[in-house]
Amino acid sequence: MPVSPEWLNGCFMNRVKRRVRNDATVVIDNVMYDVPMQFIRCRVEIRYLPDDMENAYILDDGVKYPIRRTNKVENGKTKRNNSYVISYSGGDPDVR
Repeated sequence: MPVSPEWLNGCFMNRVKRRVRNDATVVIDNVMYDVPMQFIRCRVEIRYLPDDMENAYILDDGVKYPIRRTNKVENGKTKRNNSYVISYSGGDPDVR
């Protein structure tokens, strides 16, 4: 008898190892997914059911970290907080 329904579902999940890119993304089956930033440049194990990628997650020390499909349109509209200004005029860097 299975220990629990969650344990049984976990037995049938696909497991892949991926290295997280510098932009906090991984690629699974040619589809890009966002992962938590703490995993940048780390090798992680991702667990998922091929027909249910909405519930895919990274398992790290017994904690599940959800991943989500990258929305490229949303990322293109995100405002970034640029705290510095680059002057290409060749003059005084304090002059804007």
